[in-house]
Amino acid sequence: MQDGFVGPLLLAFSQEDPGAAARVINDFAKDHDELVVKMVSINGKLLEPSEISVLAKMPTYDQAVSMLMGTMLAPVQKLAATLNEIPSKLVRTVAAIRDAKEAG
Repeated sequence: MQDGFVGPLLLAFSQEDPGAAARVINDFAKDHDELVVKMVSINGKLLEPSEISVLAKMPTYDQAVSMLMGTMLAPVQKLAATLNEIPSKLVRTVAAIRDAKEAG
């Protein structure tokens, strides 16, 4: 029976940002082929070692909040732009009528 944990062992974890440890290991592994990921776990759920790159690509808390705020703000910005367009169209229409009367 061959043990999967032979040789040096590295344990990395992060309390606040689940992807932080994965990003560090993933970046280090790019330059060091000797590093082999044997196990990945997040919130007690065991993942395939190949999923470390997925975990490393997870946004940080601040990035996730920023993405959420951007998503929530988009409809408000669209509504404001639409409401601003109504008076603009009215002004252009009145100006076009005025120009037509002056020309005629």
